[in-house]
Amino acid sequence: MTTARRLLGLDEPQETRVFLAMSAFGLAVGAVYWFLAYEVAGTLLLLGFGVATGVIAVRLVADPRVARVRRRSTNTQPAGHAPGGGTGGIDRPFVDDRVRLPRETIAPFAVGLGVATVATSVIFGAAPLIVGALPLAWGAWSWLGSAGAELDATDATDATDVEADAIHPGPDAPDADIEATEAEPQP
Repeated sequence: MTTARRLLGLDEPQETRVFLAMSAFGLAVGAVYWFLAYEVAGTLLLLGFGVATGVIAVRLVADPRVARVRRRSTNTQPAGHAPGGGTGGIDRPFVDDRVRLPRETIAPFAVGLGVATVATSVIFGAAPLIVGALPLAWGAWSWLGSAGAELDATDATDATDVEADAIHPGPDAPDADIEATEAEPQP
């Protein structure tokens, strides 16, 4: 039973299972597409998608951090709990809580819509340029303002972390190494 679960990827973290499923989908649809259409470009794109996501999945399976997460999750899970079932942090090997994610916004869509509309002005004249400039300008202003606010918040968090390290230096603090080398007699 355990070997079958391992081969099917059922004991892998959620991120790994997603890439395994995408790889199987791409390879299966690519093979079916070839026998139904005999069209080379579409078949190569589907098979390439399957191979690329398969490479990512193999990388995630072979990652030593994933094995460490898997060991930790088997030691801390209550009886009857299936691995990879939620977002409790146990089955997410690449989670990084130090990164601040921006809030949801429609600004990237507005920028894309504005760029697409402005690009049509090459063919249709000045009217699409005037119409597309508004969503492009608003989206760029909103998106860059949000990115600037996130950068300021990250810098403030980093400054707080540096101050906390200065007050309570850890064992791997660089100052401890300097003091240790200064205490040694020079030959």
